[in-house]
Amino acid sequence: MPPRELFFTIWHHAGLWVALVLFLLPLRRRTAPLWRTLPGAAVCVALRVLLRAPLTACGVPGVWGYFLVSFLLTAAVAALWADISPAAVFYCAVWAMTVYYIADSAALTLGHALSGLPPLLACLAPLALVAAFYLAVALTLARFMPVDHNYQIGPRQMTAAFLLLALVLMLVQLSRTYWYRENDWALWVFPLLIEVYCATLLYLQHELFKKSYIQQDLDLLNQLWARQKAQYALARRNIALINRKCHELKHQIRAMHAMFGEEKADYLDELEQSVRIYDAIAKTGNEVLDTVLTEKSLLCEAEHIQCHCVADGHLLDFMDPVDLYNIFANTLDNAIEHVRGIADPERRIIDVLVYAENKLLAIRISNPVSDMPRYGSDGLPVSTKPDDGVHGLGLRSVRHSVQKYGGFLTARVEDGCFHLRILLPVRA
Repeated sequence: MPPRELFFTIWHHAGLWVALVLFLLPLRRRTAPLWRTLPGAAVCVALRVLLRAPLTACGVPGVWGYFLVSFLLTAAVAALWADISPAAVFYCAVWAMTVYYIADSAALTLGHALSGLPPLLACLAPLALVAAFYLAVALTLARFMPVDHNYQIGPRQMTAAFLLLALVLMLVQLSRTYWYRENDWALWVFPLLIEVYCATLLYLQHELFKKSYIQQDLDLLNQLWARQKAQYALARRNIALINRKCHELKHQIRAMHAMFGEEKADYLDELEQSVRIYDAIAKTGNEVLDTVLTEKSLLCEAEHIQCHCVADGHLLDFMDPVDLYNIFANTLDNAIEHVRGIADPERRIIDVLVYAENKLLAIRISNPVSDMPRYGSDGLPVSTKPDDGVHGLGLRSVRHSVQKYGGFLTARVEDGCFHLRILLPVRA
């Protein structure tokens, strides 16, 4: 087989999988993706090679059948590798096929232009062009299009992507049937330009939908932030009322002790025990932290959960009260949700630490877990509650608040305990 023909044979069967890999690498992978994907990819490559000749020999319907087979096999490999939704799998396949056929057309066009040169040079020049094109795609489109290592694809975006891919494939089919049989340079370049134009439209519509998705996400976070603001104001009033009433009751009980002596001592002791909640009100040096810790401590007491806190509240004085309430309220709610399901009362424990470490402010909330949490594409645990549009936003809202102050959040499970750690730069 001549070198030029060998090159294009290898390219036709390998180029699509290389294009697919470019779009899979930035995405969240499944467990052991290589062991899962390699056998499936080998089967898909074999099927693509075996079906190419009989399908393309059937004329135009066979060519479109081959396009469909290639698309489905590409989507199958993407599903084996990436931990993404079915819509995102098909979207990756759309982009992989679009990029592959643009590179293929560019290689054929350049190979035609250099057909008068020595065979080795005529092969290496298109290969260098394709390699440069794939590198540019890997460093730009494939790298920056995903959001949190995933694609959020809706029906309208998917429909538009299918239509643009169909247009690219139609151009490919027409090029090979009519235009590539002519020696006119313009007839070779024209379909390539249209294919690039279709890819540009595909990218622009992706960015528009991506911007819309990010805006919707931000609107939800802002709504949650406003809700936390109102909840903080209510909690602050309630805790202040509890504080005042319990303080008054303690003095009244002491007066009643002096009045009745030992006559009703047992009754008064029981009454005094019931209002000792006043003594449990947190005093960390930060009013907002005291409010949220007291609020959640009352909930912990009702659920028979031990909540231990060691915190220097003065370290948090630079933070906006609503951001501070948002961080602790959401993280403690998640911890309580995990711990309340533990059967052993001795393991229903939540530890809260706030301290300075190496010029950083560290916040750590730990609690035992009975089951390993499932993590989403953003690296945060996925909510186990029904998805009503709000559940699952808590930790994302916390991370948003943390990032406002130049910090970062990590969540991991070690030795049967879930540890949520927040690091913030210490403000002078």
